Amino acid sequence: MRRSRGQARSAGKRFAPGAAFAAAIGLALLVLLIAPSVGLALEPQRWTLQDQNGQPWSLTLLEQADPSYPPGLRLRLTDRSRQHPLDHRRPLLLRDGAGGSWELANRSEELVPAGTEALPPGSAQFDLAGLEPRPRAELPLALAVPLQSGAEARLVAGAATVAALHGAAEGA
Repeated sequence: MRRSRGQARSAGKRFAPGAAFAAAIGLALLVLLIAPSVGLALEPQRWTLQDQNGQPWSLTLLEQADPSYPPGLRLRLTDRSRQHPLDHRRPLLLRDGAGGSWELANRSEELVPAGTEALPPGSAQFDLAGLEPRPRAELPLALAVPLQSGAEARLVAGAATVAALHGAAEGA
């Protein structure tokens, strides 16, 4: 049988049964390896923590996507009890059990569009660039959250949270 120029030459050939699956897996792995280098945004990750009084807080790890502000990874803390207005000027202090300590710059102004003056009282955002050298992934971190009253709320981030912070800072 003669084929016209437009017909595929491999019309009678078939792929091995698992070839399509293997090709899809290979493509997925390639995307995962290349993604960090082309700047794909990190999906926000959230955890629920408790302060020294048992009050609920949320910790969110996210990438700053607003072009009005410098890019980078951020750690956002929100008081779910709505009882503690946060200080939008002071840094977040972190300590691990091995004597490591870090100070993350306060970037709470990034919680609202540029030029907006009213910041949400129950949330504050911090720059993860200050998380160098990275904390050990297996140790919990104590967070001293600055409050508007001048006091601090004390939170402890467990293993899953610290591992994510460690991995995110590593990829930054």
